[in-house]
Amino acid sequence: MEPIWWIFKHNFEMLKKSKVRLILLVGIPIVSILIYFFAYGSSVGNDTIEIGVANQDKGTYTTALTTLLKSEKNVKVTEVSKAQGEKELLGGQKEALIIMEQGANDSLELEKPAHFRVKALQGEDTAKSIERMLASQLEKLVKIERMSEGKDFNKSFAIYQNEQLTIKNVNLSNESEIAKSMSAQIIGFFCMMLLYAAGSLGELLLKEREEGTFYRLMSTPISSRQYILGTALFSLVTLLAEIVLCLLAMRFVFQIDPGTSLGSLFVILSLFAVFAISISLAFSFVFKSRRSLSAIQTTIFTLSTLLSGALIPIQIMPKFMQKMAEFMPQFWVMDAVSKLQQEGSLLDLGLNILVLLGYTLFFISLASYRYTRNREIKSFI
Repeated sequence: MEPIWWIFKHNFEMLKKSKVRLILLVGIPIVSILIYFFAYGSSVGNDTIEIGVANQDKGTYTTALTTLLKSEKNVKVTEVSKAQGEKELLGGQKEALIIMEQGANDSLELEKPAHFRVKALQGEDTAKSIERMLASQLEKLVKIERMSEGKDFNKSFAIYQNEQLTIKNVNLSNESEIAKSMSAQIIGFFCMMLLYAAGSLGELLLKEREEGTFYRLMSTPISSRQYILGTALFSLVTLLAEIVLCLLAMRFVFQIDPGTSLGSLFVILSLFAVFAISISLAFSFVFKSRRSLSAIQTTIFTLSTLLSGALIPIQIMPKFMQKMAEFMPQFWVMDAVSKLQQEGSLLDLGLNILVLLGYTLFFISLASYRYTRNREIKSFI
């Protein structure tokens, strides 16, 4: 244990002497936040959501519903055809589309709302926000219909509109939904940064072998196993520090509410950090040069993050790519974050945790196998 601790302290002293590494240690979490913070344009609580309403069953009640939707705060409603609405949704001009299908007007007259659909490509949070807003206005419309007692709905609706300033409406709060979406995207980008940070472990092991530092250490009582464990432990502690810094900065510096507890997020990201260390170790034993290792790691880490839906909302991907995403470890982190934001707990993340542990075990096994087969390393044991 003492040799491992010595390696840990040695790496820590080297870190303190390297200003570049210290800047990267602090900078990676902050950059991960800033990229999405400015990408959203500080939109929390300020941006207006653009939605389209395709009324395919125009009548007294669906027209009144459209009027109610237009009265929502922080929401800009535009009446469009279904085809135009879907085109603008795909083009990014609209964030959601509400479709009132045939039978919607009659269902409102019968006080049993049906035949309403919501489409959104920016994630589950956006769709659920619009669905809650629609449900709220449908409930309001049904109450107005009951007030009219089936006699003159238009008259009751006009009275409601005239008295609207004195009525306290329950409007959709976009702030929490935008914050959840932003925090999920930050965590997705941060996962890629964690992979890159962990990748430096493999590059360090190869660098010290290429420069002869590793072999000089092997001439001391320190064994190769102790050296590798000590270095991996230091890398893991570094990643955990970055996770803590990212979560604290996101919540208390940038005031972004992730929609779940920081403790739960820390657990999930910590599991991913362990996986990142395991894959870096495996790659360091598979490849013989830093140049090839760096190129392969950059390619794999970037592509897997893109395919997993960590950088791009998975809902806008083609179906076959959505299936491919499930084979990426980052997907299970994002899925866990989504479940936590939907008021889930760590107990609901059994499958996510098992998958991450499975990937970790696989790469640790690969690293162990390559280690035992590597005569160059074992020659100093």
